Amino acid sequence: MENTDKVNAMDKEIDFGWFIPTMGDTSRIGDDSATTPPSLELFTHIARTAEDAGFTYLLVPVMPECHEAYISCAMVSAQTSKIDMLVAARAGFIAPPVMAKMLSTFDQLSGGRLRVNLITGGDSDEMAADGMFYNHDERYDVLTETVEILKDAWTRDEPFDVDGTYFTARGVNVQPKPVQKPHPPFYLGGMSPAARELCATHADVHLFWGDSPANIATNVQDMTARAAAKGRTLDFGMRLQVIVRETEEEAWAAAENLISYASEEHKESVKGRWSESKANDRMKELAQADGHMVAENLWSGIATVRHGAGIAIVGNPEQVAGKIGEFVDAGCSSFCLSGYPHAEEAERFGRLVMPLLRARFPVKGAGSSPEEPLQPTTPALTLAPSLP
Repeated sequence: MENTDKVNAMDKEIDFGWFIPTMGDTSRIGDDSATTPPSLELFTHIARTAEDAGFTYLLVPVMPECHEAYISCAMVSAQTSKIDMLVAARAGFIAPPVMAKMLSTFDQLSGGRLRVNLITGGDSDEMAADGMFYNHDERYDVLTETVEILKDAWTRDEPFDVDGTYFTARGVNVQPKPVQKPHPPFYLGGMSPAARELCATHADVHLFWGDSPANIATNVQDMTARAAAKGRTLDFGMRLQVIVRETEEEAWAAAENLISYASEEHKESVKGRWSESKANDRMKELAQADGHMVAENLWSGIATVRHGAGIAIVGNPEQVAGKIGEFVDAGCSSFCLSGYPHAEEAERFGRLVMPLLRARFPVKGAGSSPEEPLQPTTPALTLAPSLP
């Protein structure tokens, strides 16, 4: 009997996403003179560069210092032609039937270029500032109930009522339905028991933050078993930074330069952010690694100056492609990447690394002509003749 214990992502298309820093960009963290302020011009430049480089989706962050994610995604989507937007669904602030309509409208008007990022927020202080006072596990309960309502709103043809723990609604009948059937894919990151349970039950893609390929393989096996127990399958991805240069020496010099200006005060402030996040706790742990080396060409230096995903693949094109291959071998088929400054790093990755990956793996979006976007299912608008 074939051994199916090891998850093999090599039979799937490998999918590459990029990141838009809606808090502004920089070439040296902590150096005001190296900073580019946030603007639609910046976001669009990064998005189009990533699109041209072969990336197929864009992640937009949700933090107090960032522009609002849903509006940013909608504005950027209108400035691009084929790249998807990974749109944040932050539960508890918008009634789920309204959120369902917002997201399905986005899917319709973008031609099916929507993916949904399920998030609960980094910590209670940030949530309280926005008017939410649920604790960590309660926020996952709210998100679970929200996802259940979203799925019903997108797949049920008849009006229905909601009598949940957190939400009540009568005669829900969301129009339009999404272009993608049965609904746009759900992405989720998180390592707490509550996050793992929600992911196993509802997510399509589980995004891990950076760690050694061996540890990621262990987590893939765990989440595969959890999903299988519910009669489901999952795809897996990595949320990673990347620093690629023509030579390894140039890459390490760029890495050290990136964090060289960060003050001790800045580093201490990073340690205090997202204190309730198990995934961020792991970033803080990896930041203490000797020389910030998590594994060969896998560096945690960014985690000392940035909360959230702070593990970077650093090296020449062959080394970066090789490390991504190790994560593919661990079971991952989606890679949500970022690097500083974001347009320049996306261009370098597309030029130097993408050809190596396409020679080794089936890469989504590769080929001479991109797939046409899905067509909206709502009737075409007919304009009245102009009056004289």
